[in-house]
Amino acid sequence: DGKQHKKRPPNVVILFADNLAYDDVGTFQTNNNKSSNDLSSRTPRTDTLATQGLKLLHWNSPAVLCSASRAALLTGKYPIRTGVYPRVFEPDAQHGLLANETTIADYLQQEGYATKLVGKWHLGSRPGYLPIDRGFDEWFGIPYHMSGGSLDGHVCGKERDPNGTLWLPLFDGRDIVEQPVDLTNLAPRYVQEAREFILEHASQQQPFFLYMAFSHVHQLCAPRFAECQWASSHFSRGGGGGKEGHSFRAEFGDAVEEMDWILGGVMDALDEAGSEVSDDTLVIFTSDNGPWTAEQSCAGSKGPFKGTWLKEHVSDDCTACPSEYKPSPLPGQKRRCIYPGTNYEVMGVSCGEDTGLGSAWEANVRMPAIVRWKGGGVPEGETSSEMVSTLDVLPTVLSMIGKDIPNGSEVDGIDVTDVFLGQAQSSSSSLPLREGEDNQNETNRRRRRSERAIFFWRDGFKTGPLPAPFGRFDVVAMKIEWYKLWFWTKSSHYNADEEVYHDPPLIFDVLNDPAEAYPLDPDKHDDLIRHALHLMSEHKASIEWSAPL
Repeated sequence: DGKQHKKRPPNVVILFADNLAYDDVGTFQTNNNKSSNDLSSRTPRTDTLATQGLKLLHWNSPAVLCSASRAALLTGKYPIRTGVYPRVFEPDAQHGLLANETTIADYLQQEGYATKLVGKWHLGSRPGYLPIDRGFDEWFGIPYHMSGGSLDGHVCGKERDPNGTLWLPLFDGRDIVEQPVDLTNLAPRYVQEAREFILEHASQQQPFFLYMAFSHVHQLCAPRFAECQWASSHFSRGGGGGKEGHSFRAEFGDAVEEMDWILGGVMDALDEAGSEVSDDTLVIFTSDNGPWTAEQSCAGSKGPFKGTWLKEHVSDDCTACPSEYKPSPLPGQKRRCIYPGTNYEVMGVSCGEDTGLGSAWEANVRMPAIVRWKGGGVPEGETSSEMVSTLDVLPTVLSMIGKDIPNGSEVDGIDVTDVFLGQAQSSSSSLPLREGEDNQNETNRRRRRSERAIFFWRDGFKTGPLPAPFGRFDVVAMKIEWYKLWFWTKSSHYNADEEVYHDPPLIFDVLNDPAEAYPLDPDKHDDLIRHALHLMSEHKASIEWSAPL
């Protein structure tokens, strides 16, 4: 008819794991180079995805806990701006992600995308705050983390579930369709929901956005009995418990394998829809946060991100306990932890070793990440060391589909399309050039790169305007390129070690010192420190504080 037709935008699939550490993924493990056919890898399908796309080695979570990380992903903003602080949304939360926030699902829905969330939400479980209210046409999953409620065969302790009636629900849209959720077949149902959604909209030639927010690998609620992890029947360890005699009891490695299996099911569905659909789908895989270190065998590995400096500077008498347990040392049992009001006891870890979930140490903020878009120019089988953040997903996806962020909708993330396409020599190259600046000039590139910082906020301070144990919410560390500057150091969550202020800040080169063991001489980095303090001052001044959740 002689008319020009606009090319249909790519489909978008975001695969978002729960507390999956960098070193839990075979292809990211630092002790060897895992391949997709390496039988010792727990994640063969994720490893294969890496060979088909770009592996990002310096992806950063901008938040230290689950709800905040998810808010950052969906809005492109630091959670301090969206009211998702200082903790996570609990089952009794009255509110959720602020109603005036626009999510990536809202934007894509406006562009004609079919949108669906499969899995964990954790941004509000009351009417008005569900995924269906936040840009998703469909949702099948659980409203919060796997330790948020009791299960058939695993009842939470009185700290979380005083009456033994707080059953973990499964939602389909706005409706609770199962309570408690049956874990023995949850993973296959997640795959089926994703598959049907992909095939339906592929057949209709409608662009789609699938947000697969894995319920793995978050542990179950306390107290810990024989089980603390879970998997559906084909990955579980068998034995009693669960409905119809099946078991969901599993070890951590089983949970990792099942998460990888679910990912494989999503990729198979894209292939089933045809090469045109598969090749024209932008796939982004990453994790919200790292391992809950005090959970030990129930959680993942810190890998090379040891947080060594903290271990060497926190009293060895300080013990970090698994969730809801409290330190109760005995002679010869310094790490003994008990569940309040019971005789359940486990061993904790040194506070100095507790540098995973709930902290800003590298183990909790350096995330495994992979991007694939065969038809869109993402290089295959390559790696990038550019500094990227979960904040960047929203502006980058919108850029890659040809949509601008509306005026007045400021976000903290930046467009890293050039990083995804393997064209960037610096993580700032997506920023606009200044008048007279040569895009090929490496001096200018380095100057512009230094203007991009990632700020790590957390709570857990001894004093402040928030009730104990939160204290206050503040920037404890920041990154500029591979330099990480610490202003306040502390272990995870609300352990007994008090925060320590550093002036001048501790500086680590996390490229060459991922364990954060050897602080650099601040006298040799005066310019860096002055620049960092300037950037932090500007950042804090830009915050219009929202009431905490």
